[in-house]
Amino acid sequence: MEFSDKELAVIAGAKKKIKTAILFRSLLVIVMLCGIGLMFAGVVIAEKIVYLTVAAVFFAVALPQFGPGPKYEELLKILESKANTQHSKT
Repeated sequence: MEFSDKELAVIAGAKKKIKTAILFRSLLVIVMLCGIGLMFAGVVIAEKIVYLTVAAVFFAVALPQFGPGPKYEELLKILESKANTQHSKT
C-alpha cells in the first residue's frame, strides 16, 4: 500500500498523539497508585479518590480523541480508501 504525503502526515500525527496518550496514562497510573496509598494511610477521603479515579479513567480512554491531531475517523477514511483501492485492483 502506498500513501500520499498528506496521508503520511496524518499517520505521523496519530503516532505522536498515541505516544502522548501512553505517557499521560503512565503518569495517571502513578498518580492513582499514590492516591490509593494516601487513602489507605488515612490522609485522603476515599469518596474523593473514587470520583477522581472514575473521571481519570474516562479521560485516559478518550484522550486520543481530544486535542489537536488526527481523529480516529480521519485514519479510518484513509484505511477504507486504501482497502477499496486494493479490492478494486484484484
